[in-house]
Amino acid sequence: MKILIIVFTCITLPAFAQVNLDRGLKAHYTFEGSANDVSGNNNNPTFNNTQFTADRFGNANGAVHFNGIDNYILIPNSRSLNFGSQITLSAWVRPTGFYYGICHANSIILKGTADYYPGNYALRYDDALFTNSKGCSGDPLQDSMHLNFRGTGTTLTPYQPYINKNQWYSVVYTNDGVTARLYVDCRLQYAVRFKESFTNNNDLLLGKTNDQIFPFWLNADLDDVRIYDRPLNQQEIMALCNETAPKKDTPVIVKPVTPVVTAPAKPQLGQTLKEPVLEKRNNDVLKQIIVDHDSVTVTLYDNGEIDGDSVTVIYNDKIVTTHQMLSDKPISFTLKVNPGGNNQLIMYAENLGSIPPNTALMIIYDGTKRYEVNISSTKTTNGAVSFKLRE
Repeated sequence: MKILIIVFTCITLPAFAQVNLDRGLKAHYTFEGSANDVSGNNNNPTFNNTQFTADRFGNANGAVHFNGIDNYILIPNSRSLNFGSQITLSAWVRPTGFYYGICHANSIILKGTADYYPGNYALRYDDALFTNSKGCSGDPLQDSMHLNFRGTGTTLTPYQPYINKNQWYSVVYTNDGVTARLYVDCRLQYAVRFKESFTNNNDLLLGKTNDQIFPFWLNADLDDVRIYDRPLNQQEIMALCNETAPKKDTPVIVKPVTPVVTAPAKPQLGQTLKEPVLEKRNNDVLKQIIVDHDSVTVTLYDNGEIDGDSVTVIYNDKIVTTHQMLSDKPISFTLKVNPGGNNQLIMYAENLGSIPPNTALMIIYDGTKRYEVNISSTKTTNGAVSFKLRE
């Protein structure tokens, strides 16, 4: 299935004042051609046998791949990696396989011993919540459809959506000294009381544990790992998980100024007509969303199999962008949500690619609110979503 993600975010100027992603940053691994720490604290690896791979934006050598067998990164213990009762662990991870050994866990970040002893901190994913930890009985992993991300402080209840292979996830774990919280793709998945200190004498490991019996080898791509000595606030978490600008390529900014052309128009002397002639099609409004903000930012890209889809995006009867070949490079634009009526966003398929129909996943953010809509367009029907400003 081809996946198209359109992200709507609204960040006001006061919110920008609260976002400081450098404060309290003790280790930061961007993996842009190097596994070294770029935070300035020199928490560099002394062992790394991973391979560089494309990051979540498609940039070559922008992430690292763990093969689930013997790849890992070791960072020596240091004072800057030991904290009091507050912490944030953040990573982008793309699972490419699952660990089938005892407990079925996949270790992303671990500092401490293999189990959750005082002073440890960890980020991993497994099926323990769904199976009530029955995987630790020694049975191999049989159900890879119900895995959840978890931090050191964890809930006992599984949550959805479960993890899919070959999909990038933003995972952020925080503890403010009282409550542990886990966010996946900007959504708060759980909050539990968990008072703990995060100080131990062990090395920091990415991709495995330090236990030979429970190694929890990671089979995944990993990008942009961050470790803080404080809990990030909600605006900072949203800034991390909503990051869509490529590291090396800036998005194309498109202004919604061109009207929809429903019939051939005559170009003026010396000009070439650029507006497309759009066929009349039925609009299939899949969802109406009542929003709290009067403007939204849209980022459009193909996050799945790129098969030659080309689209025109229309908002309130005006073309936002046209002849756009969907790829892993984002296209960004801002939309105004007008009061007193519906505001309709339409996806017009210029072709169906090599895998018809033009099927997409639309992820919508209204401030901190998140919505998901599965949408498709054909040669006779446009997929559409409408927005109404809350009165």
